[in-house]
Amino acid sequence: MALSDVLKKRLKDRNLAEVSRELGIPRTLLFEWTQARRIPSLKNVHHLKALATYLSLSLDELLLGGTQDKVLSSVTFEDAGKKYRIKIERI
Repeated sequence: MALSDVLKKRLKDRNLAEVSRELGIPRTLLFEWTQARRIPSLKNVHHLKALATYLSLSLDELLLGGTQDKVLSSVTFEDAGKKYRIKIERI
């Protein structure tokens, strides 16, 4: 789920102008994120953190659309007749 989907779902019953004013986020920026017209940049990470806190989400949940699997990548291989699996996990 994309950021815009998370925002539409979580902010559907709220006035974006009021939310932006309350959090100090430019109204056009919040609207553009909600409409998927703009993606967040590093210079706006403080706005993302404020928005995540307001919505009671982690940054991962806000940006990635919910709780994600801990395993980010996994590869299985065989060597000398033995099978191995290497996983990269979020900790």
